Amino acid sequence: MSVYLEKERAVAIEAVERASRVCEAVFKRLVTDETLTKKDKSPVTVADFSAQAVVNNILEKYFPNDPIVGEEDSKDLLGEEGRVLREKVVELTNTAVNTPMSTEEVLQAIDRGQYAGG
Repeated sequence: MSVYLEKERAVAIEAVERASRVCEAVFKRLVTDETLTKKDKSPVTVADFSAQAVVNNILEKYFPNDPIVGEEDSKDLLGEEGRVLREKVVELTNTAVNTPMSTEEVLQAIDRGQYAGG
């Protein structure tokens, strides 16, 4: 196997595996006693935010100078109106990382995905 991009490949696999665990955890909660479609669609949102935080945290660790293009930002998690969702995101994110992340660290990880690309 070529060593070209070997580190990048290994990191990408780790990030995807951990993000998949986040999404699987949300899915399992939804299919137990709840319906897959919730009125506020928060479980999907929780998975989206948490998966992005996990992936961005791993990418930051190994490639701190690389910009990241992401889909989410933390603005909907801020303030009292975002408290409940924020707490769920932090809790879920911490199920998939080696070292627990504070609320601020999770929000920062989500916002690392703000590169516009190009």
